[in-house]
Amino acid sequence: MYLRIPTIQPYPHQHRMFQAIVENKHVLAIIHRRAGKDIACLQMWILRALQRVGTHVYLFPLLQQARSVIWSGMDFDGKPFLNNIPECLIEYKNDARMEIRLINGSRLVLAGSNNLTGLIGTNPVTIIYSEFALHNPNARQYLNPIIVQNKGIEIIQSTPRGKNHLWELFETVKDNPKYHIEHLGIDKTTKSDGSPIITLEDIEDIKKRGMSDEMIAQEFYCDFTTGNQGAYFTREMHDMDIQGRILPLKANPNLPLHTVWDLGGTDATAGWLFQVEGSYIHLLGLVHDTGYGLKHFLDWADNLRKQWGCAWGNHFGPHDISQKHQGWEQAESRLMQARKAGWFFQITPKLSLEDGIEALRYVLPKIKINSTECNIGIRALREYQREYDEANACFAQKPLHNWASHIIDSLRYLSINYRRLYDIPMQPVQYETGF
Repeated sequence: MYLRIPTIQPYPHQHRMFQAIVENKHVLAIIHRRAGKDIACLQMWILRALQRVGTHVYLFPLLQQARSVIWSGMDFDGKPFLNNIPECLIEYKNDARMEIRLINGSRLVLAGSNNLTGLIGTNPVTIIYSEFALHNPNARQYLNPIIVQNKGIEIIQSTPRGKNHLWELFETVKDNPKYHIEHLGIDKTTKSDGSPIITLEDIEDIKKRGMSDEMIAQEFYCDFTTGNQGAYFTREMHDMDIQGRILPLKANPNLPLHTVWDLGGTDATAGWLFQVEGSYIHLLGLVHDTGYGLKHFLDWADNLRKQWGCAWGNHFGPHDISQKHQGWEQAESRLMQARKAGWFFQITPKLSLEDGIEALRYVLPKIKINSTECNIGIRALREYQREYDEANACFAQKPLHNWASHIIDSLRYLSINYRRLYDIPMQPVQYETGF
């Protein structure tokens, strides 16, 4: 038995998923686009909340996606998503926190994996991942021990994005009896009456609107082998792989250790530690997290420097480092905060996003990455991708803002400064300003 929300008729593959949840199994559902994954997950969210009193988290790659898709979004019929939760079950709603308390005491919480520190203390017994392939790969590593300790379950739904962390998870759990697996393209799904959810005629229409065969294979047939369609640096990362430039590296204590940063306020911060050795840039370490002040990251980087026995070289910050951020560490600029901590930043010249990406493309053949310390950075380079414009069936010219954005932004700043200081050594350095 499962809770049936009025006016929603689950598809056959969704029936199987509901049954797995009743049996207290984890669910990994790799299912094609437009198969009703989020409306089904909303029902599973409610089912789990009625099945077991506790906190049940519905997790999106970004917090704002959780609000736009579920909290403020509408279903196929133009009805608010949240209207599918019967009012008789709801005790109260908290709009600011995107939280619903049910009459049995369970909490339904919407969140984003771009701010995992916000989940500390929630102690979930269910976590639902929407579009897992686009989540920060560290999110599940951070949260899964909580699920194990609480004897809870995870419900993971997504379409593929090449052989990334979704594919790795699928390969790991596909034969695990504790997991119910669905891996379904359009040829394996039907509506309740047996008719296809997406027809071959629909696919032909999508193809005529400009979607490539590779993109169709990924989005509608759940093919992992087509690579991450829309990724910016697929060719460059392939070259890096075959040339052996992703490898264990050690810092050279005879060379200065430089840093380059994308500094967030309440958002993510990313800082690379690197050395220039000969004609190569050695990316040695990556400092990356959300929800902490600047001093936390500076101390983290300095501890790595001490472990490696190096002296500091240059520190490069973003072009807006001298701006004050209201509500963040007493509204003091990050430039001044760093200076008080003994860090003197050079300001990266402001370039357009497109020019910065091209600068990074130019520099990537000169980069070697430490495979033992920079795994999340390597993943970010593989998964940094264009935003997909579904209405026009093509990729937009702007990047998808996701967990990889700040990591790549800091590498863009490295590329801009490398070309300025090493390729054109006579060009003057712009030191910190804006006090």
